[in-house]
Amino acid sequence: MKKFTTVAALGTAFLSLSTTSCFKNENKSTVNADGSGKFTTVMELNLAPIMSMMGGGAGASNPLGDNRSMLVNMIRAMNPSVDAWTDAKVETTKAGATKITLSGLTKDFTASGDLKKALSSASPDLAEKASAMPDMKMVNSTKDASGNWVISMAGVDEMMTMFGALQAEAAKEDSFTPGQMNVTEEEIETKIAEFRPTYDQFKPMAAMMLKDMSITSEMEVGGEILESAVFKKTGPNKVSWTFSGEQLIDMVDGIVNDKALPKKVAKLAAAFNEGPNSEKVGPALREFISPLIADIYGGAASPKLVIKPGAASFDYAAEVAKAKANQSPELKKLLEEAANPASLPGLPGAENAPEAAPKAPSKVVPPTPKKKAA
Repeated sequence: MKKFTTVAALGTAFLSLSTTSCFKNENKSTVNADGSGKFTTVMELNLAPIMSMMGGGAGASNPLGDNRSMLVNMIRAMNPSVDAWTDAKVETTKAGATKITLSGLTKDFTASGDLKKALSSASPDLAEKASAMPDMKMVNSTKDASGNWVISMAGVDEMMTMFGALQAEAAKEDSFTPGQMNVTEEEIETKIAEFRPTYDQFKPMAAMMLKDMSITSEMEVGGEILESAVFKKTGPNKVSWTFSGEQLIDMVDGIVNDKALPKKVAKLAAAFNEGPNSEKVGPALREFISPLIADIYGGAASPKLVIKPGAASFDYAAEVAKAKANQSPELKKLLEEAANPASLPGLPGAENAPEAAPKAPSKVVPPTPKKKAA
């Protein structure tokens, strides 16, 4: 009976993997040359198949919290960059996935890629830690010498700049003890050789689980797109980019079967072993991550658009006013909860949220003693 139950559980898990998407994220944005923009993000997440395979069972709780908590946390993280919300909702699809939809307007579309601000707004604990971190923007908007509008996203160079700033902060602490990460190229090669059969065994299951995974970004800009890297041009002023589960599997394949991997990992470990002051860490890390980023970006260094500015795609001020006037009571309630870290139990930072000041005890006036008669 136990064997049958196990087989049935595995069968159910594989059926779930083949009929549900593990993760989908679709972002559509419209951006004006002045930086103002509007967006809609739709995310579908289904951890049930993974939880089942890890022994959590069909009724295992989502480690990210309940649906409403997830929605409120996402609003809270995005709040610093959003001027007006037009939609925020969460639902469970027929396939059992959590589907979150978020729409809004922002004065600066690059602010959504500001990791430091997003961390600062998530909770009081993270805000304190983020304050010591360097600026980390994943999206930048500039002008070139010809007056063209250039939108660029973080590639290897930008990531290494961020890492360099973090390394400098770590070096200030001076609490690292060298010699904690001794590992040889031969040891790594042995571990990879031991891992390959396991990977080959589980790769078909992973491919099934990730077959519908996708991250898609579509952008419409106020102007004519002259050049496009990574993004595929779909119109005079429109581009799109997709990273699929199949591409992720290919990337992992490349890592596992990279004959130079043991040498690169040993080199990186040796550099980290010298501590944050070592000048070897940056070059070793760059060598390690460069092929991974190239896989994600299809061989390009980083996503980039060069645009000849044109008429605005939409009237930002008018749409902000309309959005604020038409917010539903449910949306207003969600925004109020997201503005208060202590509004939902269990949210990060709730335990550190300032408590309401205790009321002062009412003043008790003792009765005036009566004078004795003479």
